[in-house]
Amino acid sequence: MRDKILNYVLYISILLLGMMHSYAQTHSLLGRVTDQQGKPIENSIVFIMKTDRQTTTNANGVFSITIEDGQHLYIQKDNYAIKKLEYNRHKSPIGQWDITLTSLKDTDIFYDNPQDDYALFIMDLASKNKKKNNLKKYSVDFYSKGNLQLASGRQTFLGQKRKDLDPTLDITDVNKYIYLGELSSQLTTLNEDLNKEKVLALNEIGKSKDLYFLTATDSDINLYNKVVSNQINIISPLMSYAKSYYYFKLLNKEKDSIGNDIYTIQFTPKRDREPIMEGKINITSDNWQITKLYAAINGENIDMKNVKQIVITQEYKYNPELNLYLKESQNLYLKGKFLVFDYIGSFKGYYQNYKLNSDISKSEFSNELIHYANNFLNQPHDYWIKNRPYPLTTREINTFNEQEVKLQETTKTTLDSLDKRTNNFTLFKLIKGYQHINTHKNSSITYRGLLSTFAFNAIQGFNVTTGLDYAKQKDDNSITKLGTIVNYGVSENKFRVSGYASHIFNQINYNTLTISGGSTILQFNQDDPVKTPINSIASAYFGKNYAKYFQKDYLQIKYEQYAFNKFKFTSVLEYAHRSALNNSLQSPPFAPHKDFTSNNPLDPTDFSNAPFKDNSIFKLSLGMNIIFDQKIISYPDSKQYLPTSKYPIIKLNLDKTLNSTTNSYNYTFISFATQYNDNIGKIGNLYIGLSAGKYLEQNDIAFTDYKHFNGNQTFIGSTAVYNKHFNLLPYYEYSTNKSYVEFHLEHDFRGYIMNKIPLLNKTRYSLVIGYHVLNVPEKDVYGEYSIGLNNFGFGKFRPFRIDFFHSVSADAPKRFGFVFGIKVLDLIQK
Repeated sequence: MRDKILNYVLYISILLLGMMHSYAQTHSLLGRVTDQQGKPIENSIVFIMKTDRQTTTNANGVFSITIEDGQHLYIQKDNYAIKKLEYNRHKSPIGQWDITLTSLKDTDIFYDNPQDDYALFIMDLASKNKKKNNLKKYSVDFYSKGNLQLASGRQTFLGQKRKDLDPTLDITDVNKYIYLGELSSQLTTLNEDLNKEKVLALNEIGKSKDLYFLTATDSDINLYNKVVSNQINIISPLMSYAKSYYYFKLLNKEKDSIGNDIYTIQFTPKRDREPIMEGKINITSDNWQITKLYAAINGENIDMKNVKQIVITQEYKYNPELNLYLKESQNLYLKGKFLVFDYIGSFKGYYQNYKLNSDISKSEFSNELIHYANNFLNQPHDYWIKNRPYPLTTREINTFNEQEVKLQETTKTTLDSLDKRTNNFTLFKLIKGYQHINTHKNSSITYRGLLSTFAFNAIQGFNVTTGLDYAKQKDDNSITKLGTIVNYGVSENKFRVSGYASHIFNQINYNTLTISGGSTILQFNQDDPVKTPINSIASAYFGKNYAKYFQKDYLQIKYEQYAFNKFKFTSVLEYAHRSALNNSLQSPPFAPHKDFTSNNPLDPTDFSNAPFKDNSIFKLSLGMNIIFDQKIISYPDSKQYLPTSKYPIIKLNLDKTLNSTTNSYNYTFISFATQYNDNIGKIGNLYIGLSAGKYLEQNDIAFTDYKHFNGNQTFIGSTAVYNKHFNLLPYYEYSTNKSYVEFHLEHDFRGYIMNKIPLLNKTRYSLVIGYHVLNVPEKDVYGEYSIGLNNFGFGKFRPFRIDFFHSVSADAPKRFGFVFGIKVLDLIQK
């Protein structure tokens, strides 16, 4: 019986498989293409989308192609409207299929098909094959050369000399380079996610102004990868969804020397406000590989500071050993402005000696992204002559020779002469700030200026903060820093002075010891939710003294260092005496009919009682940051830890106070926080933040030590991303000495939505949505929803955003509100 059942099941399975095969089998289709007068059309392109099957009609207009049920047959010919037909073996004509194309002259005058379907067919084949054509498990020798130079002789702006506005632009001749460099390295790749580069030699002068495309890691632009570039956020025309962003058009088709077809395809943006390119790409019929690329990118589309346009050219060469077209050269041409001074530049890279290594394994790769060899700065001339694909120009040789002479003449007199050009003091620098550099001693003295620190509050009245900082780097790569900060309040007639001494013992794990102390004035929420410019204007003109302050006299010892590659530890021991402060002014100077509220955040109407008792206390803080995919650039005597991460970053913290003069002010506080911030493909940038904390003892602690949250009682936002803010919440409404859970989500679509809406796509605004939640004991859960527009402004000046907020809570004092964001306030000194 069981055998009969098994045979029956086997029979049914074979029958189903046969039916499926019959349904999916291909059929040979014979067709003939003619015009409206019945004349055959020769060389019409016939193809089936989502396959690799294509052919052309002969002199009689006849073609033959294999096709499956449900597939679409395309017939395309210049000057004729494209024909799209669905094949059904039961309904389509038996025998020859006669197809008539309509001349564009006889179609609707409004007929327009900007998307070339045959070009889309070729790009789809290149997209399907990109994984196979993306070389893996290999090493390659890399050489690059880059330069930046001023494009005009403009010397001043608003009466200030170029060198005073930016010392890195201190060149007397517009024909001289701001930056010139060359590099030789070896790149090893397992796959598109795991690469490592060893820099063997580097020769450079000047400053690259954050436009560093010299290494293979920084300059690599690979259209086969999901992430096209580490530096340029761009959508590849080879992505499966590229037709949503680009129009494709076949410009040319020709044979190469070995008989393959080479297709030259133009790609143009459907919308001009997205991270897209415009240019031409050559695709070969040999496994549908790239052989050449030309692309232009607007700097505004990729949020690159100081860049107006980048032009990319790439040349690929066939490698018979690997049977692939591999990138042989890449040129990046840039133009833009530094402040108001035009510049041009180029970074040219050359790839040679590709070597396949199937034994490369994941274990050979670490978080070290780039490693600089021990002698990378001291390679002899013979090394460069051997490894340069092309010789330097006369101008480049002269520039490097001048630098070599300067390095040989490192006498104090010579170096002092070089420093003198940027160390000159002017009246403008008295306000803006000033730095005096001593290259011979490898030290600098910095004066902080007055402009960004002039402020007003109800405690001090008009006040100003300035200071001096001294830094010296020693031969062992350790760094010593000293500084002092002086604050003076006019109405108080009181100085507050603090200072610090810091020593970085090395630049490998950056173990740093800092001793600081003095007297300072602080907001109760030491995240400073009320920015100084906002509070100054609100207080002086409208009598709204939102910021509430206390005074701290302290002595602090802090030690921090990176341990291993993923962990950073911080420990702080502090003694502090905290004092309550009262307003020194009753009314604002520019609105004397208004009155200030008290400096008591617990009760702004209470001018008699302080929010806490004056006290002295010891506090120990321990913290640890964990970045799971911490990337590192290693030099012979230092490391650079990159802050980016594709995984959530975790922060752990413990605060323990001891020996408070008020016994109930002692506490133990633990907290956890994690945040994620990254691009989500083509959809935009997502930020998620979660934090939680708890006070282990339920003491009636000082209000200075409560956990405070970043509220907002103004209509002004002060950060680029509201990742720690509740924009309708009063500053101290939810402050707690018990526990809390805080959650923030914000997604900036970066044009993914706005750029698809006519007219609005011209504004360059981007849609932002947000959700923010706060939960503390004895309060209703507080939530905020927001929707807004980012990137407000004009041209490259877009420092604003505007959002509508709606709060959800029984304890919320404000339900609705608009917030006008001024993102640059983050950059102004608090």
